[in-house]
Amino acid sequence: PPIIFALSNPTSHTECTPEAALRCTKGRAIYASGSPFTGVLYEGKAVYPSQCNNRFIFPGLGLGAALGQTGVVSSLMINKASEALVELITDEDLSRGAVFPDLADVRTVSCHLAARVIEQALEEGLELGNEEAVKAAGKGFEALKLYIWSKMWYPAYRPLVFKKDVAKGD
Repeated sequence: PPIIFALSNPTSHTECTPEAALRCTKGRAIYASGSPFTGVLYEGKAVYPSQCNNRFIFPGLGLGAALGQTGVVSSLMINKASEALVELITDEDLSRGAVFPDLADVRTVSCHLAARVIEQALEEGLELGNEEAVKAAGKGFEALKLYIWSKMWYPAYRPLVFKKDVAKGD
């Protein structure tokens, strides 16, 4: 089937809409866009196009390389990040015509990809500067993911506006 990745932004400048891709290919197109599109109905079936851009690969690839302190990002590490993304695609995603997993939580995706990137760096024989990551990887994939989760930054901000405490009389 034809693969169409219409990556221009914004939506109003896309090279091809999901409707046009399905119509012109008689529903055979594998379609993803650079901008979000709502689902379309094609011959009575709902098709929900995937958004294809920096959203998935780069956060996980960068996290794995930085946390592992790999020193380089090899072609094999990039490939492994892409392959790891495929591991997250569900049957439900495929049944609705999605090209990528429908995971809104970038942290979940990034953690999975980062773990695969670190594994790949080790498989390539790269010397990782982070011994904790190497030890975690030695305990298995799930242990490595737990280690990565523990090192993720979570933004927590103090309120910037003074809130009067009515009970205290402030």
